[in-house]
Amino acid sequence: MGRAKALERECAAEAVGTFILVFFGTGAVHVAVLTGGLVGLWQVAVVWGIAISLAIYATSAVSGTHINPAITVAFAAFRGFPARKAPFYVLAQLLGAVAAAATLYALFHNILGQFELAKGLVRGQPGSELSAMAYGEYFPNPAVLGTTPDAFRSVTHLQAMLGEGIGTAFLAFFVFAVTDTRNRGRPSGTLSALFIGLTVSIVICIIAPLTQAGLNPARDFGPRLFACFAGWGSIAIPGPRGGFFSVYILAPCCGAVLGAGAYEWAIAARRAPVAAAKARRPAETEERTMRQTRLILVGGFLGAGKTTLLAKAAESLARAGQRVGLITNDQATNLVDTGLLERRGSSVQEVAGGCFCCRFDDLISALKRLMAGSPDVIIAEPVGSCTDLSATVLQPLKQIYGGLFDVAPFSVLADPGRLRESLGPGAHGRFSDRVLYIFRKQLEEADLIVLNKADALSPEERAELTGLLSRRFPQASVRALSALTGEGVSAWLDAVLEASPGGQHIAEVDYDVYAAGEAELGWLNASVDLGAEGGADWRALCLDLMGRMRRELAAQKAEIAHLKLLLTAGPNRLVANLTATDGEPYADGSIEGRPERASLLINARVQTGPDALREVTERCLRAAAGDRVTVSVSSLQSFAPARPRPTHRFASAV
Repeated sequence: MGRAKALERECAAEAVGTFILVFFGTGAVHVAVLTGGLVGLWQVAVVWGIAISLAIYATSAVSGTHINPAITVAFAAFRGFPARKAPFYVLAQLLGAVAAAATLYALFHNILGQFELAKGLVRGQPGSELSAMAYGEYFPNPAVLGTTPDAFRSVTHLQAMLGEGIGTAFLAFFVFAVTDTRNRGRPSGTLSALFIGLTVSIVICIIAPLTQAGLNPARDFGPRLFACFAGWGSIAIPGPRGGFFSVYILAPCCGAVLGAGAYEWAIAARRAPVAAAKARRPAETEERTMRQTRLILVGGFLGAGKTTLLAKAAESLARAGQRVGLITNDQATNLVDTGLLERRGSSVQEVAGGCFCCRFDDLISALKRLMAGSPDVIIAEPVGSCTDLSATVLQPLKQIYGGLFDVAPFSVLADPGRLRESLGPGAHGRFSDRVLYIFRKQLEEADLIVLNKADALSPEERAELTGLLSRRFPQASVRALSALTGEGVSAWLDAVLEASPGGQHIAEVDYDVYAAGEAELGWLNASVDLGAEGGADWRALCLDLMGRMRRELAAQKAEIAHLKLLLTAGPNRLVANLTATDGEPYADGSIEGRPERASLLINARVQTGPDALREVTERCLRAAAGDRVTVSVSSLQSFAPARPRPTHRFASAV
């Protein structure tokens, strides 16, 4: 779906949301003024508040639910709402308000006539603002102070402007406060809508006796415009004292900007800066009136270090006071990455059985489960052999779920060794060109390319590889970091938390080549229970197993993309990684003492047939265990990935 179609849906949502607001809110004014059915200002104010909450719940997933030109202006000024969209939003809000006023008139016009007859009012003549107030606003409130010259002197034009400006300033201030994910005192989850409604209710209680508390140019001007053509004429526009523009359009817009600015300056900008979560809120470059969770997708080929980066980033964000959720992804269950991240204390969901593109609905379910914890940031890593994620994952997320998730720039990690093999001078990779095709396409769709494992590079090598990436993939910005040591992770987080929305580039992908490349990779996930009477040196067993598998696969000229082991014994765990057949294993963690029982997860991604990979794994596991360690394989899956069949695919960025 293109940008124009997306904007049409957003404007339709704004029109519907404003219709809901005006129908119930202005409808409450009809009931109170014409029938006395609502007694007291608070009853009317509560209806307005509930109407706003319902409108937000109904439409925020599509448009963000501005339903107020003043709030649209404030979000354009301070939260990155695109200025090009603002006129369309305002027009949609106005149309929704006019439609609601017309609907109410159709319902109440008989009662209106009876009210005017009983009060001796002539529609369109002085004093008829007593009935016109059911649509537009007047100062002072005709129902409270009347319509006489003495009443007019009780609230001056300037006081009316101040009242509307101050009331809307409070509204914008609290909208910004309850939708700011950095604000740890904000209401959680969907309660934000309720508190925005309550804000309007309490503002009405103070301002309504003075000006009827419009606080919203669309809510006033839409019904006022209808009333002008429904017989009230100049009583509606410009009104008996004028001021419909200065008091009910200009003052709310100025007040909203001042209130939002006060929040950003006095509250948001005064928070102590922390690495990876700067004082100001992550840039909100799309409409975000309701609270959204920043969603960071971290792609990259097998062995690039995605899981290590997720773990390091989650730790950094947690130290900065952010709530973080993580999503792992694999073609099968029993994923080492999930176990590793869970044991680090992170809130983790796993999407298994295919990449995010083919399991899009499962991804959404995982995201929603994480949203129950009101996370500020969710970081997700897709399968390392997957590409075309911008078209199949990021675009539908932005289009369909833009009200829930603010999609960060798409980061793709690159391993220096793979870069040299596939892109360097005289490059000749150990993987086939079909497999490396996937690697290149991942880089082509990136918003941000991250050269990982920079700790193993000299300054000259870093400059060489970042320069190569910048030349070959000019659509993306390039930076270097080390997920292992943490160097550059905070700067990367700052970039993805603050920069423009992700998914700005869509690669041209030949799915026949893509599928053939994935099919060349053997995939193995195994879960194994180990036992040894008197205990065993489990670290030595893991490294021995990894060494045996590496040697056998090298003898078969089967290139390792990634080999991961996670061994758990009681509260202790050990992780071992190998990302190339000629590479060196890396082990992290320790097993205290010599426990008698342990569990082992094995994940292998190798350019070989799945049957051959299974045979190598089983043979090496038996050899590493020897006679002293009992081995019980509880599950083992070995296969080649099926042809990718995405749930969605967008032809252009939205």
